[in-house]
Amino acid sequence: MSARTRAATSLQTGARLPALPAEPTLIGAPPPPVARDRMVHTWVASMALSWFGDAVWTVALAWTAVHTLSPAMAGVVLGAETLPQAVFVLLGGVIADRWDTRRILVTGRLAQGAVLLAGAAAWAAGVRGAPFLITMGVLLGTATGLTLPAGATLGRQLVRPADLATVSGWNQIGARVARLLGAPAGGVAVAVVGPAGAMLANAVTFVAVAAVLALVVRPRYLMPRMPHASWTASLRDGAAYLRGDESARLLVLGLAALNVFVSPVIALGIALRVSGSGWGSAWLGAAEAAFALGAIAGSVVGIRWKVARPARAGFAVLVGQGVCIVGTGVGSRAVLLASMLLIGLAAGAASVWLSGTYQRTIAPSHLGRVSSVSSLGDMALVPLAIPAFGALAAVTSVLTAAAVYGTAMSLLCLWFATRPGIARLR
Repeated sequence: MSARTRAATSLQTGARLPALPAEPTLIGAPPPPVARDRMVHTWVASMALSWFGDAVWTVALAWTAVHTLSPAMAGVVLGAETLPQAVFVLLGGVIADRWDTRRILVTGRLAQGAVLLAGAAAWAAGVRGAPFLITMGVLLGTATGLTLPAGATLGRQLVRPADLATVSGWNQIGARVARLLGAPAGGVAVAVVGPAGAMLANAVTFVAVAAVLALVVRPRYLMPRMPHASWTASLRDGAAYLRGDESARLLVLGLAALNVFVSPVIALGIALRVSGSGWGSAWLGAAEAAFALGAIAGSVVGIRWKVARPARAGFAVLVGQGVCIVGTGVGSRAVLLASMLLIGLAAGAASVWLSGTYQRTIAPSHLGRVSSVSSLGDMALVPLAIPAFGALAAVTSVLTAAAVYGTAMSLLCLWFATRPGIARLR
């Protein structure tokens, strides 16, 4: 029985779940060409606005935490969203495959907006401190965990499969531009209007996204919905699907492993290199800007360059990214900036090719649950990989740590690029 055409055997009851359509069903007229699809353009713009608001709040929260709390408690506050996301994301995958995507996302965005509005009002009334900020983080993280997988399925319901990579590229460009602009805006916001103003600004973006989803976005493809089995049976069914589909399994493992190697370099390795060399904080900003500009350019390349086997091409490009990771440990400003630019370029192009292939390859009936597994991999592995990088750099050097992580990434991506289950994907 094909994993793409039929749900896996229920491990709870021993009976087969009912057969599901292999692909989403077109509702009404076919979508217009994506370049002229105003509904999709509006959705992409609303997502960029949401990411801008998130960047504003992230910077404002970090500034508030480090200036009002002890370093240890500030770390707890900044990490308060992560744990509930990891706890609830698998449940969010079941929800995504079972219920209407727009309703899930509208409910989630309004809930997040309500938390921020209540937080702004409480802050203005004098409610402050770590317990308050941690409570906000837990509530926001819970909403994110429950709705993140549903968001991963929406594009599949709006555009033709051939356009998924293009729309994914647009979203990636929007996210990177929003974060580039949102970070300094967050610094200005917390200085001028305080944390309550930053909360209010982010709340407005959540409400705006909910309005676009409710009033503008209309699915063009009907996703096959999972039968109403128990939650545990649904999760076991998702695991059985991954065991039975080699290409899906390799994509999930590959995408989960990538950030394990590059995220520690971006988050910690660059700061260690700049600080250890005595170059000054401006060079840290320059390195991060080089990465962002490279990633935007790479996304444009990925959109415009239609490769025949995008998954294999994506992993092949990331072999080169591993080489560039090694370059970030070299004590040269020019090498650092060039390495970060090329890391971003590779990340942008590979992300477009891999994300489009991912959405086309994963069975629509399982896309939410599989996406939740991918997200959980990032949430679980990256927080472990960052301190491991720091520990390795402390006992050896930044260059050695970068060389170990970069070499491991190159070898891993080469292995994935040469797997038959990846090479055959188009």
